[in-house]
Amino acid sequence: MTLLAGCGGANGGAGSAEPEPTGTVKASEASASTASATGDTQTQMADQDTGKKIYLYGNDFVDLIAPKFAQETGYQIEAVHYGGGEALAKIEAEQGNPQWDVLMMDGHGSVRSLADRGFLMTGWEPDNLSKLTQLGASLVPADRAYFPIGIHASAVIAYNTKLVSADRAPKTWDEFFAYDGPVGHADPAVAAPGYPLVSAFFERWGIPEAEKLYADRFKKGLRIYPKNGAVGKALLSGEIQVAALQEHNAYELKLSGEPVEIVWPKEGAPGSLRVVAISKHTKNPAAAKAFVEYMMKPETQAMLTALETTDSFFTPLAEGVSTRSEREPNGAFLLPSAEWAAEHEVEIKTWFADQSAK
Repeated sequence: MTLLAGCGGANGGAGSAEPEPTGTVKASEASASTASATGDTQTQMADQDTGKKIYLYGNDFVDLIAPKFAQETGYQIEAVHYGGGEALAKIEAEQGNPQWDVLMMDGHGSVRSLADRGFLMTGWEPDNLSKLTQLGASLVPADRAYFPIGIHASAVIAYNTKLVSADRAPKTWDEFFAYDGPVGHADPAVAAPGYPLVSAFFERWGIPEAEKLYADRFKKGLRIYPKNGAVGKALLSGEIQVAALQEHNAYELKLSGEPVEIVWPKEGAPGSLRVVAISKHTKNPAAAKAFVEYMMKPETQAMLTALETTDSFFTPLAEGVSTRSEREPNGAFLLPSAEWAAEHEVEIKTWFADQSAK
């Protein structure tokens, strides 16, 4: 069932983590604070490690976070930056000889699928788990296969103001699909936020209805681009007039003075949940666990939300950390359950690829 969560800042705390919710939660009720593992715990865990470098696979923030983590903890780490689809493909290819230790990426459905197929460490509870916000705690799976870091809009409605007037611009997702003109968004098989985008629609409307809406939209003019950067360029060039565009990219264009306006639909923007998970086969569990603890710290998340780039536009799930004021203060997210998104991932991506190829 869809989670509807406001994207404003939060102050409310949470108790122990619970399984994925089936109700409605406002992000304004949530935000999180954490603490690092104690020295004794780190020492005990370190006995299990080889002492060698760990490898972090992921997309946003990995290049920034890795050196800071190494400096602050003393653990050796190397970040390998992939797009979402690329990271998943690499992990699949390495099944016989995994080279990664930690994964941090958008798309809890895809990560849930890895857990269901035995790729991830489960059953471990970070010390910082109890410090998550109410929203963050509600998104922790019962098997502790991954841990939520933040959530942002995998797509808002963005339109070129030189080509589309405010009164003609779509205000809802129904209007987006009905829009009389070329539209576009990122490829769900390539861009990390792409599958969270389409899975939100497929879960919201049901698979048969979503397939019909997309089939009709392809006929009217739906263009698919590998990643959101290309979607933004197409919007500016006039190749498309309206885009379902990741909020980072949409706000970057608007705040830099480009002719772009943003609509955050009242029914919600598809949410992209950033999570961190540990390989079941890591030979360095102490270092990997320390990285998870580090990402759940309020200091780490506060550092990320304070970045001068629009990558900082996300709802932190650490208690006491504020979101950027430039974002829509009362926005909401459409977030399918991880189980639903994982169950239907291959089906939806395959159907979508077939349609795109026509």
